[in-house]
Amino acid sequence: MSKITKTPKTINDAVRCFIALMSEEEKEKFRSLNKDELASCQFWAGIIIRNKFGLNGRNKVLIEACALSQQGDTFNIFYHDDPNGASWVIIEAVWKHLKSASTSKT
Repeated sequence: MSKITKTPKTINDAVRCFIALMSEEEKEKFRSLNKDELASCQFWAGIIIRNKFGLNGRNKVLIEACALSQQGDTFNIFYHDDPNGASWVIIEAVWKHLKSASTSKT
């Protein structure tokens, strides 16, 4: 995995950054999963996302963006400081992006 030069502040930026870090094999693994199998990536992908994107305290902007994506206008304070929940939002967004990219190629 390479070094992140700019910490992502939005979910879309985080998706682009994480995909750039992934090997082709990891991308294919994500693409091949069904949504209910996606949790199998939570451990390895979640650790990378939390550490590289500063979800363990430094990147409050991205944590809040992830929380807001789940709560909409009724932003819930319980989701505001949840690095695991934020990494899950990004993992799911990466999966959706890779799935849609592979569908558009066919």
